[in-house]
Amino acid sequence: QLLEALADFVAIAIENARFVAKIKELTIIDDVTGLYNSRHLHTLLETEISRSIRYQSPFSLIFMDLDFFKLVNDNYGHLVGSRLLHEVGQVLKFNLRTIDWGLRYGGDEFIIILPQSGKKEGLLVCQRLRQTLNDTVFFEKENLNIRIHASWGIATFPDDAKDKENLIKQADQSMYLVKRSGRNGIAVAGQGLVHS
Repeated sequence: QLLEALADFVAIAIENARFVAKIKELTIIDDVTGLYNSRHLHTLLETEISRSIRYQSPFSLIFMDLDFFKLVNDNYGHLVGSRLLHEVGQVLKFNLRTIDWGLRYGGDEFIIILPQSGKKEGLLVCQRLRQTLNDTVFFEKENLNIRIHASWGIATFPDDAKDKENLIKQADQSMYLVKRSGRNGIAVAGQGLVHS
């Protein structure tokens, strides 16, 4: 009888631990895209900054904003818009290394953290992601055939910023340079627009 009570207690403890783990996951995972959410961004950046300083290895941050996403919501409805955000998140997730971090920053904005990647490596990843997104046709089976493009900005720690706030700001400003210059392109902090 004692063993039975102990087994019940252990089962309850295991179930509670799973429940706590699920709650923790829900607080850091974006429910639309399945990527990490902006609440988890600062924790990840603090970790990467510490790692970068310790191992004297740079890392890059990509700030991506979908171009004309509002038109998707206007033309197809918010349900399709949300599904498209999910699909874009999956495209990013599928095309990143296991050590990279994909996050939905908010709305139609995404951030990608690339550990152990300087400007050159960050740009190569960004070019590959941009090309993949540009080549993807979403919802073909439903005959919607939606194509979406994005504006991309890259900043590298410690070259472009010495703290997380300025790193985000530099990548964001680079992305806005692309927006002002016609969209569907890439800009690198300290270098400007990249012509591909």
